[in-house]
Amino acid sequence: MEIAAYGQQFVLSATKCLFWKDESMLIIADAHFSKETHFRKNGIAIPHGILEHDLIRLQQLIQHFQPKRVLFLGDMFHSEENEGLNAFIAWRKTQQVSMELIIGNHDILDSNWYTFADIQCIQQQLLIKNIILSHDKLSVIPEHTINFYGHVHPAIRMTGNARQSLRLPCFVFSTNYAIMPAFGRFTGAKSLLPQKHDSIYAIGDNSIFKVQ
Repeated sequence: MEIAAYGQQFVLSATKCLFWKDESMLIIADAHFSKETHFRKNGIAIPHGILEHDLIRLQQLIQHFQPKRVLFLGDMFHSEENEGLNAFIAWRKTQQVSMELIIGNHDILDSNWYTFADIQCIQQQLLIKNIILSHDKLSVIPEHTINFYGHVHPAIRMTGNARQSLRLPCFVFSTNYAIMPAFGRFTGAKSLLPQKHDSIYAIGDNSIFKVQ
């Protein structure tokens, strides 16, 4: 779904990412790559294949949009080093596109690892035009700027006439901020209460649709 917002053109994808057309930039929040490996390492039985599936999704997005840059809005990986990172390195070697990471609270790997993986790390935030990109919401959003962030894994609860309900991941576009859904499959979600001026784009059944 293509939308115009804040004087820019964006493509919202049902794969839970955003393509900023004006900047040829693919933006992804909260991938939490190798989270399932971290859980298995700590004795929790989690199925294999989640990381591989997420990397296939990402590769398909890169092939489709042909971005000049891929920007991760924090929490690219879930925790300390584990065997899942080897799979990422092998995949990264097949990709030529520039990759950047705004450091999030889960991005605790040694800085040398990011260098080895050819990922440029950015502390706190990145300003492009009138948009400030960050992992968490800025405590103060400067006048005439828009804050794009992730971290909260937003979702919207849809309620039917028979009292049934369904919680769906979503994009949130407000007056001076936009919240990205979590890209990773193995992540939770937080139901948000939409505000009056919010535009909400829900994701379900491999499609995206506006609900407010």
